[in-house]
Amino acid sequence: MRMAETGGAESPMMSLSWVTLAIVVVIGIFSIFSLWLGFQAYGSDHPEQANYYIIIGTTGFAIVGYMFFRTKSITTKKPLVPKADVITILECASCDLKRVRDFQRGDYVYKEDEPCTRCEGNMIITGIHRRAEPQKESPRQS
Repeated sequence: MRMAETGGAESPMMSLSWVTLAIVVVIGIFSIFSLWLGFQAYGSDHPEQANYYIIIGTTGFAIVGYMFFRTKSITTKKPLVPKADVITILECASCDLKRVRDFQRGDYVYKEDEPCTRCEGNMIITGIHRRAEPQKESPRQS
């Protein structure tokens, strides 16, 4: 059961495929084995071979760490973004009539949009704004 279903706080999940996880485990086991062989070789008469094993082991652990830090943290639920209410302001150049309507895809400032309802001139978009939300009155304190 996911955290979102239980109603608790969400914790991010790691996006790591099973193949990548298997590769990380194999590299980790190989690194541990290489380090073990390196420390065993230090006890014997092969210090040069021990250096190679220890370098291979530490490189493997560095690769495993890099792979874990490169995984993306993903959340199960997208944050809610409030829908913006956008308006377009139209003005007639000849009779100064102003009109406000909802924003339509393709609107831009100074676009000749539609004929004026008063004088049949062209209305030009002079502004595109987000509609102001009504102010909430705070309770008066006595």
